[in-house]
Amino acid sequence: MKTFYKLFFTSLLTVCLACAHTLFIPLETNQIAKGIHAGVPALPYFVYSKISLQILNEEFKKSNAAITLEDTYNTAYIFSFEDIPADGNTGQEFDKMETASRLLQNILKSRGINDSEHYLMTSMDTANADGYILIAAVYRPSNTIAVFNKFNFLARQTLTSEDPAFYRAYKTDDTRKTLDIVYEWAALPIECVSSQAYQAILLTLAANKILEQKEENNYWAEERQWIAGNYLSVMVKQDIKVSQALGFEKGFTQRQEIGYK
Repeated sequence: MKTFYKLFFTSLLTVCLACAHTLFIPLETNQIAKGIHAGVPALPYFVYSKISLQILNEEFKKSNAAITLEDTYNTAYIFSFEDIPADGNTGQEFDKMETASRLLQNILKSRGINDSEHYLMTSMDTANADGYILIAAVYRPSNTIAVFNKFNFLARQTLTSEDPAFYRAYKTDDTRKTLDIVYEWAALPIECVSSQAYQAILLTLAANKILEQKEENNYWAEERQWIAGNYLSVMVKQDIKVSQALGFEKGFTQRQEIGYK
C-alpha cells in the first residue's frame, strides 16, 4: 500500500510539472521581504518568480529571519548550502509528511527548541487529484493520539507516527480535549512543493512562523471547507490576502484563472 501511494504521488507530480512554470511573476526586493513575512502562503510567488535559492537566502538574511535557506540545508539536509547545485536538489526531497516533519524537527532542534519532536508538518490530500494540497505546521503534545476519523466522525482511531493519518491536523482528541496548535498553514498547488528547492523554502518559512509562536486558529474553518470540496475558494481567498500584502493587483490564482472558470 505504501508503494502505491508513493507511485501515485510521483505520477501526480509528473502531471503537475508538465504544466508548471508557465506562469512568471517578477518580485521586487520589497515584495520578497513581504513574502518572507507572509510565510508559507507566499510560497507560490517565490516559485513563480523563479528566484534563485542564493538570492532568496540573502533576502532571508536581510529580513533578519531567524532561519535562512542556508540554515535549512545545513541542519535539515545536512548539506552545505555552498555546495548545492543550481536547482537545489541534493537528492533529499520528501514525498510524505512524515519525512517533512523530521526535516522540520531538525531545523527547530538546531535553534534550541527542546521539544522539537512535537512539531509536525501535516497535509490534507483530498484535492491532490486536482493538483492542490492543504499543508499545516502544528504542535502536538502526544506521540500517540486517539481521535475521530477526519471523514467519519463516529469512528475513533488510535494513531502513532507509523500511521499516515497521524500526519493530518486534529483540533481535538476523542474526548474533545484540545490537541494540535496550528502555527502556519497554506493552500498550495502541488507543483509548488514538487522539488527539493521548493520544499526547502516551505520548511524555512514554516520554521520561522513556528518560532513566532502565533496561533493560526482560522485554519480549522478553512480545513472544513477544504474537506467539503470547496478547496478552490479556500486557496483563492488566501491568495487574495497574500497578493494584497505583496502589492499585486492580481494574485497567482487570478493569473492562472483558478476558481474563476
